[in-house]
Amino acid sequence: MDFKGEKKHMVDILFVLTLFFVFALSALTLVVLGANIYRSTVNHMDESFTDRTSYAYVTQKIRQSDEEGRISVADFNGKNACVITQEKNDTVYNNYIYEYDGYLCELLARADMQMSPEDGTKILEIEDFKIEKINDKLYKVHLSFKDGKIMHLYISSHT
Repeated sequence: MDFKGEKKHMVDILFVLTLFFVFALSALTLVVLGANIYRSTVNHMDESFTDRTSYAYVTQKIRQSDEEGRISVADFNGKNACVITQEKNDTVYNNYIYEYDGYLCELLARADMQMSPEDGTKILEIEDFKIEKINDKLYKVHLSFKDGKIMHLYISSHT
């Protein structure tokens, strides 16, 4: 066989190039679609994390302090706050949970100290937090988030 004498046709070259470009375009499309799906999944998980963590945090704080007279709702320098009172070594402490500057915050301080909302620790980013006492055993918590979601929780105390 004499391969040197064969003529290469332009159609053969175009077919190989076309096949290569179709493959490259398919691979690129698949990567872009996968990246978009991944991005939307991560965004959804971040939103769900903030939502679930914020209401679980408030619920857990109230339930772990479920003793008679320890939980109250008060005004904390113009902010609606859940105040959890506890005593350690003959010293009374107040644990404030409130919203400040777009964050759910917590502040633990001696009851006789004057503290301000900016002294607290930022927990999670939220839009608004309100708590109200419905009756002796039931609290209503209102949480609104940056993405526009609003959540209402009813937390009961058992003591």
